[in-house]
Order: sequence, then C-alpha cells, then structure tokens
Amino acid sequence: MRDATEIEERIRFLLVEELTARVKHAEQRLPHLCTHNYRHPLDVRKRVAGEANDSYNRISQPGTRLPVVRTMGLCMLGAENVEEWPGTICEEPIDAQRCPYFNPKADKKKLWQEFAEQLKQPEWLRVNMPEVYGLLWAIDKMNVPGIPWWKRLWYKLLRIRTEPLSQPADPEKILPPWDPITPPDLERAVVVQKTEE
Repeated sequence: MRDATEIEERIRFLLVEELTARVKHAEQRLPHLCTHNYRHPLDVRKRVAGEANDSYNRISQPGTRLPVVRTMGLCMLGAENVEEWPGTICEEPIDAQRCPYFNPKADKKKLWQEFAEQLKQPEWLRVNMPEVYGLLWAIDKMNVPGIPWWKRLWYKLLRIRTEPLSQPADPEKILPPWDPITPPDLERAVVVQKTEE
C-alpha cells in the first residue's frame, strides 16, 4: 500500500508528462496550429447544380452512421483583400513546415493558463487524465498538487520554437560574384598571360 506522499509524487510525474507533451505539440509546425489556417468544410452533396460532385467523398465514424465533417485547410494570410489573396491551400504538414509566415496559435502564456484551468476542473481530469483523477480519489483530495519547482523553472526559461525547415540554399550567396561579360576562364587566362610577360 502506498502512502499519500508517494501517490502525490506519482500525480506530479503525470502532470509533468502532460505538460511536456503539450509543449511538444505546440512546437510542431502543422497547418491546423497556425493562426492563418482556416478549416473550410468540403461540399458533401453528391450532385451540384445537376452535375456529379467530383470531390464527393462521404465517410462515417466507426460504429455509427454519423458522417465525419471533412475539411480542407486554407491559408487566410492576405485574405483581407480578396483581389490580392492567392487562395493558397495549406493542408499538408510540409506546407506549414516550409511556410515563412507560420504563426503558432499557442503561446507559452496561453498554454500554461489553459493547463492550470483544466487542472482545477475535476470533470476534465476524470475524462482526460483518468489516472490522475483515480489517484486523487485514492488520497481523498480533489486539489491537484503543484507542478515541481524544477519543471516550473524549465517552463519559465522555455521558448516555444517553431522554426521552418531549412530553405534551399541561394546560389548567389554561395558562389562568388561573376561578371557575365568576362567568363571566369577567360579572366584567368588574361591574368596568366600578364604574369608570364
């Protein structure tokens, strides 16, 4: 039989794991995690204006007949002016990973506040963190113990990073400047002739 102190240590361990998982998720560059991404529902009609809908693809949730709402990610950056908006589709992870305008939805402060608020709700704990809820029930408390000091310090020093994948190298920055009028071989030949004289 475990005593209350050991159970509280286990609860703290589970809270640290949950916070770490949330930070890892927030650091991912995925389309749905960008502030510019809008999830637009796809047309689920079989026929549109008497014509067959080429994008019709209706699937249902497993075990039920309820349809799954299919969506497509659209980048709304620049959508303030409809005439200039390029209408970019941002659906695949590689789209967000290469995008120089990616802006994450979750920032550090918002992430911490959301986590702290959820830990105060016993019903949320019961549904989303049943092991923590069960351990709290076992020690007859509904107040979650605080996160360890070292994890709070780690979080304070943390910087949620969402750097893009490396961009292709620009040849102009790698290669030396080249004069298109005088090819490099001809220039070298002129220098060699002058030194021989």
